[in-house]
Amino acid sequence: MSHVNNFLDSRFQENNRSKSDNLSDDKALQLLERELLVNSYPEWANIDDIAWTNAIRASRQIKASRGTTLMRGSAPMQQIMLLLSGSIRVYNPSKSGREITLYRVSPGDLCILSLNSFYQNKGDGVFAEAEAETDINALGINSQDFQIVLRESEKFRNIVLSTLNSHLCDLMCLIQETAFENLDIRLANLIAQLAKQGKTVRIDITHQALARELGTTREMISRILKEFEQRKIIKLSRGFMDILSPEGLQQLQQAK
Repeated sequence: MSHVNNFLDSRFQENNRSKSDNLSDDKALQLLERELLVNSYPEWANIDDIAWTNAIRASRQIKASRGTTLMRGSAPMQQIMLLLSGSIRVYNPSKSGREITLYRVSPGDLCILSLNSFYQNKGDGVFAEAEAETDINALGINSQDFQIVLRESEKFRNIVLSTLNSHLCDLMCLIQETAFENLDIRLANLIAQLAKQGKTVRIDITHQALARELGTTREMISRILKEFEQRKIIKLSRGFMDILSPEGLQQLQQAK
């Protein structure tokens, strides 16, 4: 999608164009909108409401490098991002310095905390931070345009409500796991999930990063990983681990 990015750079920063230029831009924009929606947000390609079209036309390109803080605290968001590439981690930090990952935003997804901020026009006490896990490329829709589309487009509302429902279920599962499951089971689940995502038995991750994911300390993670290693389920190395026994890992996941 490099040609899409090049077009976005020019399209969303222009202010003064002649009418003839605007006509050609409209044709190019139609192609851009089709590629954007079909590739990253396929469900949104069926939205044909004028409010949605206007919101996309008024959107602007957002680029951020890995490690950039995109949201902090409960301050109202000024825009919502349609992520085209990259990954965003949303997490809750504690005063002690510990963190727990709440969810991630990928291309085709929406951030529910920014939706909350948009709809209420305030954070309502929800404190979380969002960080770019990789370099990201996105389109930003401002608060006013988003509110208009939410009010006037039934298809758009249905997609937003579906997204809210999906993330709410994920957060409920997270609460249940944190409150009722042992840390060793949660860690085994996370290791299996990372292996599945990477389609590999070698996982490049530090003990501190695992602790941030699960909302615990590095010392606790290191102790449990050492137990896994003693049972010959994994082999630990500096900055990564190898899964030696997928069957053993599965037994850990199923333990009560």
